Parts: sequence; structure tokens; C-alpha cells
Amino acid sequence: KNAALALLAASLLSNSPKVTLSNVPLQLTDVRNMIKVLNSLGVGHSMDLNSDTLELDCSSLTSVTPNSSYVKALRASFLVTGPLLARVGEARVPLPGGCKIGSRPVDLHLKGLEKLGADIDFSEDFVHVSIPKNRRLRGSVVRFDYPSVGATETVMMAACYAEGTTTIQNAAMEPEVEELGNFLMQLIPGVTLRGLGTGKVVISGVSGTGLANSSSSGTMEEVAHSVIPDRIEAGTFLSCGAITGSESLTLKGVHYPHVHTIATVLRDMGCEIVTEMGGETAEGSSDLVICSPKHGGLKAVPLLETSPYPGFPTDMQPLLCSLLSVAKGDSVVKETVFENRMSTCTELLKMGAAIDIASSTAYIQGKPEGLVGNCVSATDLRAGVALILAGLAAKGETIVCNMSHVDRGYVNLEEKLRTIGADVERICIKSSS
Repeated sequence: KNAALALLAASLLSNSPKVTLSNVPLQLTDVRNMIKVLNSLGVGHSMDLNSDTLELDCSSLTSVTPNSSYVKALRASFLVTGPLLARVGEARVPLPGGCKIGSRPVDLHLKGLEKLGADIDFSEDFVHVSIPKNRRLRGSVVRFDYPSVGATETVMMAACYAEGTTTIQNAAMEPEVEELGNFLMQLIPGVTLRGLGTGKVVISGVSGTGLANSSSSGTMEEVAHSVIPDRIEAGTFLSCGAITGSESLTLKGVHYPHVHTIATVLRDMGCEIVTEMGGETAEGSSDLVICSPKHGGLKAVPLLETSPYPGFPTDMQPLLCSLLSVAKGDSVVKETVFENRMSTCTELLKMGAAIDIASSTAYIQGKPEGLVGNCVSATDLRAGVALILAGLAAKGETIVCNMSHVDRGYVNLEEKLRTIGADVERICIKSSS
């Protein structure tokens, strides 16, 4: 999901009538909203749900202000700011929405664009980013205090049309950032990005705004690109195998290097994870097989802290708390990325978990005998799927409310769970008013 959203925003940098993206999770709410954001800017599209393929026509942009209702529903929509600035010379974007898991300010995005020569103005709930008259974006050194994924992606996209070389220091190293960089080099002739996947990314742009480039060099060529597999979804199903005592659960087409840290933690908890070739690692995409511990159940983790890639991903933290709530022993999980991401633990208490929460740290006393089903509520995307995970291993029936959060990040989740043996169905509960 996260990789696809960035590529959708980056497509604005091209004036090609045909940018084709495959392996796109088109049924996700977030992806649909991002497409609507692009539509509001003048981008045409067609999609094939059977092949997960999306075609975009970015030849004629009609606005620099995306529809505010879609932007406020999706934080990643702010990523259109950089491409609009670079191509058209300005962007007027509402401040974004998304999951309520922390402040996640956009100041790093804007500071990065300022370093490239943009002017920033605020009015009510909008930010107006523009290139001063008779000037161009210019390459610069942009150093982030924190390796923000969104800010790194914003500066990378804008720098593609900046004059000279831009160096991003303390850049985010996530696979989704590397994926975006590879797509940008495919999308825009002459652009090069070096250091992808490291903390220092160097972008050599093509001078001038995209609009000026378009008029001088004509229509860009058609581009086709396949989106990388979602590492958090892979981690989700690895966790399903771990918490349910699965003897053997196979995941198809996982890019192992992207889930290495997740797999390492699950191995520390007693799980066996091997590739289709029988080894513990693989360079590229591979089938992964997870076998939960044969004796003694899952083991506790003395201390785990979330951190930017290649550390343990914050998006997996709620799922790990579900796992550790039924592990043998005491565990400590510290959230260092988002300050407001312990709501899963509050709901797990309703299922009989023994968890003490202090600020952004959870002290978990595992209950190998298991949790008890209850009615719980998803407060965000990953909290929702973590509660589903807990319900799979709990005694009795568990009802997870507010499934709209989960629909933002998982396609046909209940169908996939049924395929691997889960007793799960979606129901409609009428509110008592």
C-alpha cells in the first residue's frame, strides 16, 4: 500500500498519457482515495481489478489544489505537493488526515522544499507552496533531523526538476523509498538517484519545472512499473501463523530482505521461518514458510523498540503486542516512532491480557493459556488487524468493530484468512440509537 501511494503521487511528474502500474491494491480505501485526489487535479485513469492494473493519463493537469475531502481522509495525499511544485510551479494543498496515531507534522516536508527554493505560505487549513517568479528549483543539501519517509519522498520528487544536484542526508531507508527512486528514474528521462536504501540519497535533476520541460521536450514516453509486495501484509500473515500454532503456513512471493527484521523477531520467539529453498534468507522474492514453536509456545521478548528501517517497523508493533500477550514470560515493547500508538493494548485488556502501559511503553505479562474473546474496537489500521490476530487465538468469539480502518490497508482480509483455515466473517451491527 505505502509503495503504491508514493508512486501514484510521483506520476504527476510526467505528462505522459499512459503511466501503467501493476500489482496495485486497487480495492484499498487509501488507494481509491489517492486516485480521487489525482482525478481532482485533472489526471484520468482506468483500472482492471482482475489484474490489479491501473493506467493513468497525466498529460493535462487542471488544478494545483486537490479535493480537500479526499486529502483530509488520507495522510499520504500530501505527497502530491512536491510533484505539483516541480511540474507546475505551485501547489495549494489542504493539511492531511489519516490514522490518529500521533502528530506526524508535515514541517519536514516543507523545510525540505524551502531548501530547494520554494516559498511557503499558510492560510486557514491550506499550505501554499510556490516557486518565486522567474526562478527555478535549485539543488541543495537537505538534512533531516529525523529520517521521515514522507519528507524524503517529497524532496526526492521535487528534486527531479531542480537545477543541479540535491543531497538528502539522514534520508529514510525504507524499501518504499527505494522503490520510489527506481520509479522516478524510469519515469523521467535524465534523472538519476544514487544511494537509494542508504541514509544519503543524491538526486541529479533535469533543470527547470516540469511544465517548462514538457513544452520543450514534448510528451514523455509511456511507462510501465510493477509495485513491490507489501512487507507489512507479509508480516501480518507471518504473525497469523505464529499466534495460531500453525504447523506450516506458506506465504507466496515475499521479498525476504524487506521482512528480515520481522522474521528475526519471530525466530527469537521460537518460530521457524524458511524460504522455499530451505534456507533462512533469500536475496529477492521467495515463498516463505513459517512453523510456530512445536513445544512450549511462543517465547517472550525482553525488550523491543520500534525504529525506522531497517529496525523493527512501527506498523508491526500492535501485532507484536498481540503475539506477546499470549507468549510465555514478560516482554517490554517501546514505541519510538509515534507517540500515540498503544491503543491496541487497551483493547487487549478487554480480552484478558495482562499489560501495563506507561507513556509509549507496554509491559506485557504473557498468558500462554490464551485470551478470551470479547467485543473490541479498532482505533486505526494496524490496531484493527492486531485485534483480529488476537481474536484468532482467543477462546470463544471476538468481534472487532470499526473495520473501515482495516479496509484502508488490507484487500479481502477475511477471505484470505478463511483460505488458511480461520473462522471469520464480516457482519453489520446496527447502532442502538
